[in-house]
Amino acid sequence: MNSLTPYISDKQSTYTAFKFNSLSNKKILLVDSDREFIQPIEALLTNEGFEVTICSDGVRALQEVNRIEYQLILLDIVIPNLNGFELLKNLRANNKTPAMILSSRDDIFDKVYALEIGADDYLTKPVNNRELLARINAITRRTQAADRLQVNKVFNINDISLCLSTREVHCQDKLLKLTGYEFGVLHFLILNAGKVVSKDSIGEYVHGRAVPYNDRSIDMHISNIRKKISMFVDGQKIKTVRGAGYILLAEAI
Repeated sequence: MNSLTPYISDKQSTYTAFKFNSLSNKKILLVDSDREFIQPIEALLTNEGFEVTICSDGVRALQEVNRIEYQLILLDIVIPNLNGFELLKNLRANNKTPAMILSSRDDIFDKVYALEIGADDYLTKPVNNRELLARINAITRRTQAADRLQVNKVFNINDISLCLSTREVHCQDKLLKLTGYEFGVLHFLILNAGKVVSKDSIGEYVHGRAVPYNDRSIDMHISNIRKKISMFVDGQKIKTVRGAGYILLAEAI
């Protein structure tokens, strides 16, 4: 039996608590083959005003996400035909739709690997309703940040060019394929170029919350950004300041 946390014991909607942004696109793709898990999650999201589409296998989900624009994809790892990891890797080849893993697998390797190949978040089953909604809200805020800022703004610093309107990053005219989370992290570092920023401040900006002490997700995202940048340009761009955080260097060294 799935021990999904009961949804708001009183009759007050979590919409009041989480205040989701007003969106023209409130479509979520839920990719999971466990009907016992799907049904309460679908009811929860529908109650929050989302239009939920369900796919029970990876191949059909990949076809669906390439056919329709979704605000978010929620996917399990263990699904038929194309597992969640393979689905995510195929998706990230040409699609930037935010994706959150919902899995009963709590192994650190799975979590790190999911982040490395493009997941924006990872939540272990059984999920808590409030935490799930809070994380969806955080992803929504992050991916809509460009709309609330100067969407035509282009930042050029230390061989890196970041465009808010297209949500694209180039290094010496070469496109970097960043996930939504990685884009948010790099954008925050660019906004604070030349200054040391803590992991907590990065987490607050891109994830809507400070990171737990033992959470290395931001470290992994920054490591991924470094690897992708190093494919096209030489020289250190993001420096680790031990005990303090990270700094995007204003000039190459």
